[in-house]
Amino acid sequence: MNPTRRNLLTLAATTVTSTAAWTATRTLAPRPPRPHARLAYIGGFTKGEYGLPGLPGIGIARVGPTGALRVTRWQRDIENPSYLTLSPARDRLYAVSQRPAGAPGALHAYRVDGDELHPLGTPRSSQGAAPVHLAVAPGGRFLLTVNYDSGHLAVLPIARDGSLGEAVQVIRHRGRGPHPDEQRGPHPHMVAFDPKGRRVLVPDKGNDRIHVYDFDQRTGRLAEAHRATLPPGTGPRHLVFHPGGRLAYVTNELGHTVTTWTYDEGTGRLAAIGHASVAPAGINPRNAPSAVHVTGDGAFLVTADRGLDTVETFRTADRGRRLRLVQSQPVTAKAPGTVWPRDVALDASDRYVYTANQAGQSVSSFRLDPATGRLTPAAAPLPVPSPSCVLLR
Repeated sequence: MNPTRRNLLTLAATTVTSTAAWTATRTLAPRPPRPHARLAYIGGFTKGEYGLPGLPGIGIARVGPTGALRVTRWQRDIENPSYLTLSPARDRLYAVSQRPAGAPGALHAYRVDGDELHPLGTPRSSQGAAPVHLAVAPGGRFLLTVNYDSGHLAVLPIARDGSLGEAVQVIRHRGRGPHPDEQRGPHPHMVAFDPKGRRVLVPDKGNDRIHVYDFDQRTGRLAEAHRATLPPGTGPRHLVFHPGGRLAYVTNELGHTVTTWTYDEGTGRLAAIGHASVAPAGINPRNAPSAVHVTGDGAFLVTADRGLDTVETFRTADRGRRLRLVQSQPVTAKAPGTVWPRDVALDASDRYVYTANQAGQSVSSFRLDPATGRLTPAAAPLPVPSPSCVLLR
């Protein structure tokens, strides 16, 4: 979580591309173009980690026709809103409050009204310390969150008005890994629903596992169905499904790779079939991948790297089973090791990519070429204090 915990690269920022031309057929039929987002919500740290200035709350930004962002207002009633998500209908926004020094975390609910947010109900406990991710079940009736520091996963009901109730279930992960600083205990880092909403997958950076739970859509309760284990010291962080639903990609924070998994829709079992490094060949890969996304046609995967301070695009092949690095694009002109792109957002149009550069105090925006997968800056980085999440609407 903290850039001071790692030896970051001191490498001049440069754009790196694959050394050989490499093509692949798209795995899904082309879909109609979708309009790009009109609003962006920026979450982060009001206290300002690492001695940096803090943001005022949740930033609400307009997205211009070229993808550039402009903050228009701040929602100031929340502490450290480090991660945000929307309801399936996109009319409710939910945020974690990642309180400092091991204090219990909180979850906030808001009604979306144009470019304004209105609080709903009472903030609820996240049932652990340092909530870092949350997701709404596809049916819209439950919110799930994971607490990084304490290792807890919690399920909360959502009322008809969008407000949150008290947790109906809390699960604590167990286990640890070999890394002396980052794996002293379990550190669940994300909660992801499978494409049919029947299961929940939780990559745990601390114990080198991906926990797969059956999800009861009526009661919200979870029952563990499978555990996928990675090599010791890999540190799985974030997960995304290929649009076909039978493959998943996981960024490994400590292993500096993206792992491709097959996913059995019947049993929930995962099986690793390949690994791709986020560091270009010849570079000492002491880095830390963050979030991961896949374009709607399954042609490209996007992630970011802290240490290199770059955003990566990979092209998929063999129906998504193989990845090949297309580009490693610096997120700003600042020296690597000083920016820390903690989050990546891919617009629904697949035309724009955004990175929340926590240590760099900025949000960067890029255009994604749908034919080549290459990224070019869409605007100058937007100054934002301590951002850690970009959510598009």
